[in-house]
Amino acid sequence: MFKLTTIIIILLLFFSLNTQAQYGSAAPVKVATVQQLMLAPVRKIPAKVEAKFVATIKAETRGTITTMAEVGAMLQQGEVLARLKDSQIRHRKEELNGAVKSSQAKVTFLKSENTRLNNLLKKNLISASELEQNKADFISARNDLVQAQARLKQLLDQVKKLRIKAPYAGIVLQQFVQPGVLVSSGDNVIEFMQINNLEVIVNVPFKYKSQIKINTIWQIQTADEQIIDVKINRFIPAARGASHTIEVHLSIMDKSLWPGEAVNVLVPTQKREKVLTVPRDALVIRRSGVYVYTVVENKAHKVNVMTGMAQGDFIAVTGLLSVGDTVIVRGNERLKHDQDVKIIE
Repeated sequence: MFKLTTIIIILLLFFSLNTQAQYGSAAPVKVATVQQLMLAPVRKIPAKVEAKFVATIKAETRGTITTMAEVGAMLQQGEVLARLKDSQIRHRKEELNGAVKSSQAKVTFLKSENTRLNNLLKKNLISASELEQNKADFISARNDLVQAQARLKQLLDQVKKLRIKAPYAGIVLQQFVQPGVLVSSGDNVIEFMQINNLEVIVNVPFKYKSQIKINTIWQIQTADEQIIDVKINRFIPAARGASHTIEVHLSIMDKSLWPGEAVNVLVPTQKREKVLTVPRDALVIRRSGVYVYTVVENKAHKVNVMTGMAQGDFIAVTGLLSVGDTVIVRGNERLKHDQDVKIIE
């Protein structure tokens, strides 16, 4: 027992000497500064992150599905979600191409014939009625060409619709059909969700309506207690449902959030005001009260404080503190008033 006690004393002396060798007799501490922030008391209201657009993509023409994007596939705007095949469209395209070429040839012939007939009429070799008939035939042929070109254009538009493209950057949520299935215009093909345009929709009690203003910055808290700024994008100015709440849409700038992720919206319950704040880690909480340590000329000075509203890592305090004062946030648990300290990074 005596040997064990001796070993413990030697170890304590070793660590004490090692600390003194590194920092001298001063206690090593980490610090932050007192800040003045605009804070307001908040109420946590549960909500979730949602994609702004989730679309059911439908077929716009008849055809057999040949390929489809897999569930979970991420596509950029304009990339192909699904391909369809329709052999009748190919045959119809050949037919209309032939009709356009035939009409073009007829228009070209009648145009040259018009020039020839004009020359003959000047020499009184034909009657004026023959020239008029040529003009009528030319107008009719030109109209036939316009109609044939329009029908071909409509068909080519149908051909484009055989490739169903992503309307925006997003992810495939669900396939309603499988390759090999014949679909008609209007049939559901894929459920597609936008990924770069997320929002939080929260139902705010009507009594907090004065805090709801477009472009106002609020905050949300994630499951891992991360605090993220969000902006009021729009809201419905009416008390809805039995709970008399206002639907508020918050736009998200942070790219780390996922659709469906649960969050708490920190809704301000009254107007923001300027308050002195310190990091939460600066507080030393004892039965006798709450205090912080400031650093003045490398000495720790105990300052009693009263705490108020909190926001993220900061908490409002009242006491003998000023903006810019240095407060200890690490190494403050075992300090004593007027003890020498050494600030470390």
